Formats: sequence, structure tokens, C-alpha cells
Amino acid sequence: MKTIIAMFVFLGSVFASELPEEFDRLLYDKGEKVFENKCMECHQKSMPIPLLMKNFIEENNKLLNLKAPTGNEISFRLKQQIGSRDDMEFHLHQTEDFLKDYLYNPDLSKTICLEGVIRHFEVMPSMKGKISEEEISKVNHFLYFLEGFNGVNKFYHDETKF
Repeated sequence: MKTIIAMFVFLGSVFASELPEEFDRLLYDKGEKVFENKCMECHQKSMPIPLLMKNFIEENNKLLNLKAPTGNEISFRLKQQIGSRDDMEFHLHQTEDFLKDYLYNPDLSKTICLEGVIRHFEVMPSMKGKISEEEISKVNHFLYFLEGFNGVNKFYHDETKF
């Protein structure tokens, strides 16, 4: 019995160590709830990248008729386009600052999405007065970890393949 318990503890610590120390499950879950309540009117949470590429490149957004980029697209682009990934804690602050600015003062010149994706959408309306800075902070944590870290969520895709 002790051997079985020790094995589970060991395996749990191995899998837990794959997650970055900056990841906070409670904050992630709160951010997901904010995303569901404030963002999903326009943004789907996640879709497979090959399906999204087919939709935008081959089908001119007629396959999925999306209103806005998906959460996993935004997650990937946030980490690729904003700040430096050398220090994850600092990078989280940089992506949060970007989101606050973009959500309150959206402008096409600030977009992080690919031209082939963003050309299908209008600039989003300002969320000023509709989402608080605290809620943006939670959404940022959710979006940051939505794409790209094994074991965090069911939406994981291997970033090295893109």
C-alpha cells in the first residue's frame, strides 16, 4: 500500500513539475469564467489550428463564420508578439498591459493577429465600462496559459509544430 501511495506522489510531482511556477489554477479557472461571460459572445474558446487555417486560408471564413479570433489564436499570438518570453512573470505583466490597452482602446494598428485572420473581422468595440482591470488580469492569465503548456487544459497544442 505504501508503495502505491509513494508511486502516486512521485507521479504527481513529475507531472506537476511540467507546469510553470507562474501558473495558478484558481486564477486560470476564474479567468476562464470571465472569458465565458464577457468574451464568448464573439470569441470561441479554442479550435484546432488546422481547422482554423482551412477556414481562413481556403474557405475565406465561410466554413466557421467566426465573429472574432479564437481564444487559442489570441493566446498564441500574445506570447509570440508581445514582449519577451525570457521571463515568464514579466511577460505575463506585458501581455496584461497590452490587453488592458487593446480592450479599452481597440485599434487595428495594435492587432497581434495575422493579416489572413484579422481581415475577416471588424475592429472590436471598446470594452471600457464592460470589463474591469481585475477581470482583464484574470482573462490574461487564462489566455496566456490556454495555449502552449502541457497538462494545463484540454486545448493544448504543441507550439513547436507551428
